[in-house]
Amino acid sequence: MKFYWVLFFIFLFACNQVDNKQVDNQNQEQFQEWKVGNFHYSEGSFKYLIHRTTDYQEEFLLQDGLLVRFKINWENDSVYTMKFDSILSNPNQTQLAFDITQIQKKCTMTKVTAHSYIERSENNLNDLVGFTRIIKNTRD
Repeated sequence: MKFYWVLFFIFLFACNQVDNKQVDNQNQEQFQEWKVGNFHYSEGSFKYLIHRTTDYQEEFLLQDGLLVRFKINWENDSVYTMKFDSILSNPNQTQLAFDITQIQKKCTMTKVTAHSYIERSENNLNDLVGFTRIIKNTRD
């Protein structure tokens, strides 16, 4: 009788491992959709457009025409770091509130869906943790 219990628990454990691998594969596919593409987000009355490649993320502030590029490095499927690379366009000579050239930002993708995710971010300039909904553009 003990033998059957042992087999039952081994079977239960094996089934659970298969289910977890299926979930992991689904999560990896979901995260892959966000590594490259065009996205947007809003902070207050400001709207930002994002163009992300395998190496860079460009953020365009719609209201001011400010275009900033960051070097992006993926640590794993859901965590990436961004470091300032350059200001590509600043037609209105927008004054930045902090020294953007020094910024390094660590981002974690949470609550991932087919159309958006919540970015949890921390940066090297302060101790604040930010949460931003990143939305996939419907037209690229």
